[in-house]
Amino acid sequence: MSFKRLIAILLSMLFWGLQAQAATVPQLDPAGGRVEDRQQLRELLDAMERGISALDIEALLKLTQPDVVITWQNAEVSRGHEQVRAYYNRMIKGGAPIVRKFSTKATLGGPAAFYGDSAVAYGTNVDRYELADGLAFTLNANWSTAAVKVDGQWKVAALHFSTNLFDNALLKAAERFAWYAACAALLLGVVLTWLVMRLRRKKV
Repeated sequence: MSFKRLIAILLSMLFWGLQAQAATVPQLDPAGGRVEDRQQLRELLDAMERGISALDIEALLKLTQPDVVITWQNAEVSRGHEQVRAYYNRMIKGGAPIVRKFSTKATLGGPAAFYGDSAVAYGTNVDRYELADGLAFTLNANWSTAAVKVDGQWKVAALHFSTNLFDNALLKAAERFAWYAACAALLLGVVLTWLVMRLRRKKV
């Protein structure tokens, strides 16, 4: 696996990180207050899951603020609907799509924290990918989001994704590739050495 291909694989995954919003949630605790707002937030996250599953970028954008800021897992930042749409088109709708199949299991890390008409939620997700070239892998990631309530309706204002830099599927794939390459190089070196020595004996 070349470095460029590794980067391409990482980039292809990032749009899909939005499904982290489709969180598996615990029962609502009335003692936590703001039950109606918490329920609306869960409905918002569920709607995002349905949009992701249908690959419907326009449905997703309706759930976000016009100036939404999304930080993808490669640290690329999309600001506003046009940039988010452009990111989607580049990664998913291009002439040669990289991702063939996708599934996810996301979980809320705890109850949302409210600050007036703003809320912050976070959690983890396990994503499974199958690329167009047949490569399949699982990625463990984290997500956090900020939502705002405007005219009685909650929408996503910011979204952030991250993965473990030192322990993830792509890193392990790169390590395996490096190990295979080293073994292949060693084997090739042994074969070439044997051929050179054989040719020298014939000349003698």
